[in-house]
Order: sequence, then C-alpha cells, then structure tokens
Amino acid sequence: MLSFIRRHQIILSAFLLCLISLHIAVNAERGIGGEVIVRGVVSTISKPFQKGFLALYSVFDRVWSNYVYLVGVKEENRALKESLHKLLEENNRLREELLLTARLKEILKYRARLGIESVAAEVIGYSSFGAAGWIKTATLDKGSRDGIKVDMAVVSPRGVVGRIIEVTATTSTVLLITDPRSSIDAVVQRTRIKGLLEGTGSRTLRLKYIRQLDDVKPGDVLVTAGLSGIFPKGLALGRITRVEKGKDNFFKYIEAEPMAPLDNLEEVLIIKKSSRG
Repeated sequence: MLSFIRRHQIILSAFLLCLISLHIAVNAERGIGGEVIVRGVVSTISKPFQKGFLALYSVFDRVWSNYVYLVGVKEENRALKESLHKLLEENNRLREELLLTARLKEILKYRARLGIESVAAEVIGYSSFGAAGWIKTATLDKGSRDGIKVDMAVVSPRGVVGRIIEVTATTSTVLLITDPRSSIDAVVQRTRIKGLLEGTGSRTLRLKYIRQLDDVKPGDVLVTAGLSGIFPKGLALGRITRVEKGKDNFFKYIEAEPMAPLDNLEEVLIIKKSSRG
C-alpha cells in the first residue's frame, strides 16, 4: 500500500486538491468550508491593522472636531472682545459727557450766584518755566475776540485761579495765584485781619504782614479783600495750613493752600466786569 502511494503521490495530491476545490465551490454560498478558512485567515491577519486604523481615525476625528470647535470659539471671542471694546469706549464717552455737563452746570450756577458779568473758558494748557518750574501759568481758549483783557480775574467755583496777563485774538494766559509774581490782598474770614497773599512757585501760598499778636490759626479761610480792583471782594483764596513765629519776631510765618484745584482745572470763569467790591 505504501509503495502504491509513493508511486502515485503526484496523482493522489492532484486528486486531493481537486476535491478541496470542489468542496469550496459547493459550499461557497453557505459561507462554510474554504471560504470560512480564508475569511478566518484574512480576519486574523487584518485585525491588528483594523484596530490601528480605527484608533488613528478616532484620534484624527477628535483633533479635527476640536480644531473646528476652537476656530469657532476663537472667532466668537474676537467678536465678543470687539463688542466689549466698543461698549467700553461708548461708556467712557458717556461718562465724559456726564462729567462735562456736571462741571458746566456748576460753572453756570456759580456765575449766577456771583452776579458778575463773566465768560466761561476752557483750560487748554499749563506752563512752568525756570530751573525749578517756578513760573506757573495756564492758557485759556478765550481771547480778545471774546472781550478778554489783561488783568481780568479768573475764578472757579472752588476759588480764585489767577489773573489774565496776556491776550491774543483767540487765547489768553492766566498767571496762577501760586506763581511768585502773584500777590493778592487777602482777608482772614474769621477775624477780618488783612494781609498779602503771595505765590511761592510750589503748591502753597504765603500770607505776609500778619503780626505776632494777630489772631490767625491753621484752618482759617482766606478771601479777597477787593482792594486792587481786579478781584471782587469775598472770593475764596485759600486755607491756612501752617502758622509759626517769624524770624523777625514781629510778623508771623504763615502758609496756605489754594482753594481752587489749580493742577486739574478744565473750565473757569473770566470776570469781565464786577458789580461788587
């Protein structure tokens, strides 16, 4: 028997292959036999690749979805920021308008209370000259075309600002009361003691010619005496902050601070003609 198989092994092998092929062909529609074997082999071989592809696809899908989402969020944030900036700008503009309206109302009420012919002006600049910045002036947007002349008084609702020292057609220059060249006849409101209030070139004022025996103390308010013809009588000038014995043992050394906020003025009144004093 074994010798027969050895002599005819080629024929037998061919016959066996034919039977297998026939079996596969007969059972192809039922999904059994060779097809199942082939499918199993293919499935086994391709399974790792399928898993890798699915994992890669999942990662790509997440990245793409997140990218598209982030692009949308970024665009939305940009639009929101633009809207916020516009709202902030509008809010600042409205606040400035409200503050301006409030200041103008205060100026108009003050002018009505004074009963003096005057014109409202806007401060458009400040100047300081000298090595220590001791010359103090401000520029206003009203000039000779508006009837402004040299030596007119400039005031604010808080107090005296200074006097006009230079005029052009459209602007005028104010010598602030803190300038060393400024001197104004003043009265201590509480005791009616008179002195001369001068600028020091800094943020302070100095009240001169007050005797040692005169009743003057810190906290006293200084007002205009109305003697020079420039400033009407009774306008607020400053408040005394320091009182000491003078070096000459006759006059006191007295410092005061201006009532008007000279460093941040925006609107003032120029007094054109006084009905008081």
